[in-house]
Amino acid sequence: MSQSYEKSQLLHSRAIKSLVGGVNSPVRSFKRVGGKPLLAEKAAGAFLWDVDGNRYVDFVMSYGPHLFGHSPEPIKMALKKVCEGSPCYGMTSEGEIEWAELLLKRLPGAEKVRALSTGTEACMTAIRLARGITGRDLVVKFSGHYHGHVDSLMVDAGSGIATLSSEAAPDSKGLPRALVDLARVAEFNNLESVAQIFAKDGNSIACVILEPVMGNMGVVAPDPAFLRGLREICTRHGALLIFDEVMTGLRVHSRSAQGRYGITPDLTCLGKIVGGGLPLSALAGPAKFMDQLAPLGGVYQAGTLSGNPVSIAAGLAMLKWIDQEDPYARLEEVGQRLERAFLEAASRRKREISVSRVGSMISVYFRKDPVRNANDCRAVDEAAFNRYFHGMLEAGCLLPPSPFEAYFLASVHADLSKDDLEGRIEKAFSVFG
Repeated sequence: MSQSYEKSQLLHSRAIKSLVGGVNSPVRSFKRVGGKPLLAEKAAGAFLWDVDGNRYVDFVMSYGPHLFGHSPEPIKMALKKVCEGSPCYGMTSEGEIEWAELLLKRLPGAEKVRALSTGTEACMTAIRLARGITGRDLVVKFSGHYHGHVDSLMVDAGSGIATLSSEAAPDSKGLPRALVDLARVAEFNNLESVAQIFAKDGNSIACVILEPVMGNMGVVAPDPAFLRGLREICTRHGALLIFDEVMTGLRVHSRSAQGRYGITPDLTCLGKIVGGGLPLSALAGPAKFMDQLAPLGGVYQAGTLSGNPVSIAAGLAMLKWIDQEDPYARLEEVGQRLERAFLEAASRRKREISVSRVGSMISVYFRKDPVRNANDCRAVDEAAFNRYFHGMLEAGCLLPPSPFEAYFLASVHADLSKDDLEGRIEKAFSVFG
């Protein structure tokens, strides 16, 4: 029986009159998959309910922050307590210190951290700091990697414009050519493409920034030799290596992707999980680099809401809970279970898919061959994905409304029954054929 979306549709019609496109982030739009977006009403554990009362197994998990599921009690208790004070002091509070101390214990090579509010802000600050340290201007990024809507990084980002050239192609109007020209674009998992850029511009490159596990065109695992090669190239040329771990931080490993693959970057950008679902991000690295930020150094960054007590309380509760529960074995277990369910359901329907997973991040690509880079990601059957997306909705599973977004698992997904996990996926594949 088809689900009703009447109230969501009515509210969306109302929303488009006051919100741009009816949403406050383009990724929430159903523009790519067709139809009108759902509106959420509540969520708990592994489930989310829309305003029409439909219940979904949620594989979005707010795009990553909910490591333990929606509405976790430790975070709710921490927020209730902190709201007895003030949401913002304009002064440092003790919670910020404790949050920083716990976070740094989980980052190899990092000695100091600066709290910020968004992943975009963390990446923007990292780039400015790298330029301030090296006195150079150029930035190397990778096709398909998204580091926030920073002008000089909005090139070949996410599902943007495909290019095989190292010359940057802008993904948005309003980007000054002079800033776009400061970026060089390489191919993920292709060390030679990086070496060629350094051979030409090595003395002008301030940094290399990447998602160590690609997540903004779906999940693509790195070749460990590729990450090792990046570390060696950056060290040899005096450029900083920046890991954008906004997605992967404390998700793919207890010590993030850098711990999973044994590579120590110079700077790390974090978000999502470190804020427990509230607006909070971080930039971390060795003291010799971080002390170049104001007020100690000449690289300026500031923010009225940076390290605000409400976000810090949620992030601190999350870090403490990770220490107490150590969810990573359960996350790996349910990741394997979900991957197997997708492959078996597709096989029974003779549907060609490729499933890519790193820990509790997973993607389903409608193509036969595995993916290694952004060009592979783009070579998918989008029409098949759109039918599958709506089939999953009918089966009671919520996915990101794009073939180029990662799915995120929480430890509570491991508690789902066979009917709620494998059964729903089997039903979805039977619906869309």
